Amino acid sequence: MSPFKTQFLTGALTLVLGAGIVASWLHFRPLEIPRFARVNIGALVAQQQQSLVERVKPGMEATEQAKLFEDAKAFGLRLDAALDQVAQECQCALINSAALLKASSAAAIPDWSARVAEIVGTAPASPSAQ
Repeated sequence: MSPFKTQFLTGALTLVLGAGIVASWLHFRPLEIPRFARVNIGALVAQQQQSLVERVKPGMEATEQAKLFEDAKAFGLRLDAALDQVAQECQCALINSAALLKASSAAAIPDWSARVAEIVGTAPASPSAQ
């Protein structure tokens, strides 16, 4: 067998084996496409702010003001926990709706705002606020 033919067969065999390894790798470990979901954080926070504003009264006592402050702080903790829970439920990365410049369609990135609002304990954000 000529040296050229031997080199050619060695190269071809190497390519075939490499392609086989890549194909089996992709078969058993497929490429993971990142999944995203959106949450309208602005609407959720605005609802909480509106709720707090409605509870503020002129001449409030310091204890009542402290309770409002604690409620606002608790909302932040509940929101963070709700975002963690929703990210686990959908097995995706959450994006603030305000960060989206454009999406090909409304279904391209699903909206989980209602689920987050449900967990936090606020009324779901209206679709027009998104």
